[in-house]
Amino acid sequence: MESAPKTGLKWYSSPRKLLRAILMLDDSRHSIALGTAIGVAFGMTPTVGIQMLLVFAFSLLTRPFFRFNVIAAMIAVYISNPLTMVPLYYFDYLVGSLFLEGEAPFSRFTEILSNEENLNWWTQIYTLLVEFGWPLVLGSLILGTFAGLATYPFMMWLLKSFRHGRRTAPEATIPATQIEQSERHDAPESKSRDALLEEESSPPPTMVTSDSAL
Repeated sequence: MESAPKTGLKWYSSPRKLLRAILMLDDSRHSIALGTAIGVAFGMTPTVGIQMLLVFAFSLLTRPFFRFNVIAAMIAVYISNPLTMVPLYYFDYLVGSLFLEGEAPFSRFTEILSNEENLNWWTQIYTLLVEFGWPLVLGSLILGTFAGLATYPFMMWLLKSFRHGRRTAPEATIPATQIEQSERHDAPESKSRDALLEEESSPPPTMVTSDSAL
């Protein structure tokens, strides 16, 4: 599986870490949300092993028309990984089978995608397309489109909430107990300073003489 460039993320990184990496990107909300949506859409397709290359190629082809955050898209393709791609691609196949004839068993998906036959990634893709054909392709396009459309508004809302929370986060405060202890520690020192100032500002004592002394 590919690794997202310049992020150090892997397919086995926790979903929370992957999501936070997207939210922390320095770009407009639209660009990040669109990139995430495109990455999810490509992640739904049976193109394991080359999804990031496809995302990059797509960004070059669409650059004259619109731009999106490529890093967000490359992170989002991790929606399909060795733990999720068997049920994910089989679900693609089932959706496609509603429109085109197909009766492949789930066990066959497991054999191919779990690499029980020691296939390389290209052979896996080729075997998927040959054995499951158009039902798999059609189902992945349908689900990828709907998943991408749903991802965009969700990410726009999530990015807005995340950035608003960071701007309005309260500054670090000192606990009340720590303040009280500091005041108690400083009290004698401040009192001694006040006493010194009072002594310095007070007039010198006057000499009192009596007539008998003279």
